[in-house]
Amino acid sequence: MMGAMNRARFVTAGLVMLATLVLASSALARPARIDPPTGVDVGRAAIGTSANGLASILVPVDYPIHLAGRVVKTRISLVEGRRERRIRSWVLHERLSAGEIRRPDRRRHFTFVHKVGLNENLSRRLRQGAWVQVIASGVLDVDENGKPELRSVDFSTSKPPAGAPRRTVCNSIPHLRVKRGARVSLPLPVCNKDPDWLVSLSASRGSVRIRHGRLIYKAPQRFRGSDQIQLLGRGTRQYTRVTVGAPGGLVVRALGDSVTAGFGYYSAGKPMVFDELLDCRPAAREFNDACSSNSLNEESAEGPVKYAPDYGLANKISWAAQWANEYGVTNYKNFAISGSEPKNWAPEGEFHFLTEKIESEDPDYILLTLGANPLLSNVLFGLQNMECAVESELPEFEACVRAEFAKVGLRQNLRSVYADLLANTQATIFVMQYHLSVPWSALAYSSTEIALMGKLLNLEIASVAAEVGSSRLRVVTPPHFNVGIDISPVYPSRYTCRLYPVDGPSVQSSGTQDELEDHVLSFCSGPAGGGEPWVINGDTGIHPSAAGYTQMASQVPAPTP
Repeated sequence: MMGAMNRARFVTAGLVMLATLVLASSALARPARIDPPTGVDVGRAAIGTSANGLASILVPVDYPIHLAGRVVKTRISLVEGRRERRIRSWVLHERLSAGEIRRPDRRRHFTFVHKVGLNENLSRRLRQGAWVQVIASGVLDVDENGKPELRSVDFSTSKPPAGAPRRTVCNSIPHLRVKRGARVSLPLPVCNKDPDWLVSLSASRGSVRIRHGRLIYKAPQRFRGSDQIQLLGRGTRQYTRVTVGAPGGLVVRALGDSVTAGFGYYSAGKPMVFDELLDCRPAAREFNDACSSNSLNEESAEGPVKYAPDYGLANKISWAAQWANEYGVTNYKNFAISGSEPKNWAPEGEFHFLTEKIESEDPDYILLTLGANPLLSNVLFGLQNMECAVESELPEFEACVRAEFAKVGLRQNLRSVYADLLANTQATIFVMQYHLSVPWSALAYSSTEIALMGKLLNLEIASVAAEVGSSRLRVVTPPHFNVGIDISPVYPSRYTCRLYPVDGPSVQSSGTQDELEDHVLSFCSGPAGGGEPWVINGDTGIHPSAAGYTQMASQVPAPTP
């Protein structure tokens, strides 16, 4: 357990935090952190040459990141003369691949290059000066109800440049969906320069090779999820997304609190920084989900939520979005609201209308994290403490925590939410328990006490789910988020980094790790193997980072065919 010195260090850190927040609140208004969605933008066409010497039309199009993994319609025409007499037209329907998988994905747009292969006659006419006319459209209709969240169209007529090309342009390979163990053979991308393609064998879970001008991919037999193919060429490289063994057409909905919403990241994938915390901390009531990965609201206020057009799917931050992305889900909505608690989602709660909306949309899967508020959020933010817990030993502390759970009606409110969802849907419901985070703003609690509090909360969640007793209600346990010191008996210390055993290399926020360096003979910094901490620092070390959410999402079972 953390000693008096460490309690004092946390108190000091908390006071510094509060002073900084007061200063931040008096600062001038900050610029927007969320860029508006970009529109579709058609680039200049190029001429590619296939292995048999015939020409291909190559059309680069910039798309909003929200359209990654979705099917778009593109009309490409070959025209000539001042009156743009149409020689031939093609209509393409392709599922867009957005390149290398990134978590989080902070891009606002990506480029996909469409290709139309030509016969000998059309190849000659293109090379003799015919023009290329393109109508590219991008429609984001999340639930395919005919009411798109985003719509953009661009029109362009351009003449491919003559002479030696300045840069390499190659057509993109669409996002592939294949069965486990299945083999797919595709033409290699056509370019305006010879790329001499090679494959990166280390980039794929499956088997990838090039043979006779074709790309051959064989999916793993015992794997479901996202894979990618990396092609390497002179002056270019290309990534292609592959979804393996996942059923199509799934409807996925999410609800819950800040852990489902991805608090601490804006919808554009940008992380919240510390001096924005005061603007972002949930309001006292009528939370508007500010500073969350599924929301467009940038400052906390009492008012309605303005959800992101794709509900935070493309930024790949929250565990719900990462799970959906892993299996190629596009019919996804994350209605979680930072600051909310179980009673808000239960019948007669202020967000029950969202619960009913989710139920009316007949989801196959419902994802949620719920139950930490209001108790744990108050404790972790360091602004309200349990008087009975101060200076108590672990047995008394445990009794105090359980009493607080009872005071806020945790069990009955969780039971009400679970029962409502089970009664009104046929969905499989994944209930994610809470990760362990030790914030450097916790003023009155040791790391061991915070770990015990989280463990007791997770036990309550599992107990209520077992009490409800449905095979469709499945509790998911996140991996242990190592603190880097001894927090026994809550979690065993079986790893030695310095002189004394600890729970493992720390994955806590950078600020918390700085504080824990006071354990000079035992603290073990991390994460092991490098990479970013699993907990963000901008909120004083409370919510998972995108890396932490990846760990949580990895524990959720794959959707079944």
